[in-house]
Amino acid sequence: MENKITAIVLAGGKSQRMGTDKGLLDLNGKTFIKHICDALKPIVGSNILIVSGNKEFDALGFSRVEDIIANKGPVGGLYTALKESKTKINLVLSVDVPMVSTELLKWLIESHDETYMVTQTKSGDKTCPLIGVYDRSMRIVFGEHMAGNQLKLQQVIDDVKHQTIEVPEKWSNQVQNINTQEEYQNLIK
Repeated sequence: MENKITAIVLAGGKSQRMGTDKGLLDLNGKTFIKHICDALKPIVGSNILIVSGNKEFDALGFSRVEDIIANKGPVGGLYTALKESKTKINLVLSVDVPMVSTELLKWLIESHDETYMVTQTKSGDKTCPLIGVYDRSMRIVFGEHMAGNQLKLQQVIDDVKHQTIEVPEKWSNQVQNINTQEEYQNLIK
């Protein structure tokens, strides 16, 4: 499976609500980004692409790219990553989901139907476009949306053939985003 899938970790956000780089937050002695990369490695090996301007992530030993066009949010990050990717199938995660497991990610890939451009997850009434599978051809769509300054990720996904799959209850805690100090404090309690 390794050579057929690229894992993309979007870690280029401004972390305004957290006040610090979320990727470097500690959870049980490991950074968020390390937890995520550890969950991805059994699936993709070292084919992990981190989208971030933070050079500290280079210590992880994976490829890192900076946004081609700065300040375009997840749409810009995905555009950059998919231009860099060499594989049709791309497993995409944001850096603020440190609880994801290899098991959940394998389920996500197995649930992806290649006739769809995007498979996004959903937990309860919350859609999670940044825990998903993206076809490399989406780079064209993201490029067009950026050109028109349409930067709402969900809007881009709604414009293409996509599927939304419900995360099984047993993994629902793994898809929570940790975006604020309060959410982080609750996580590490």
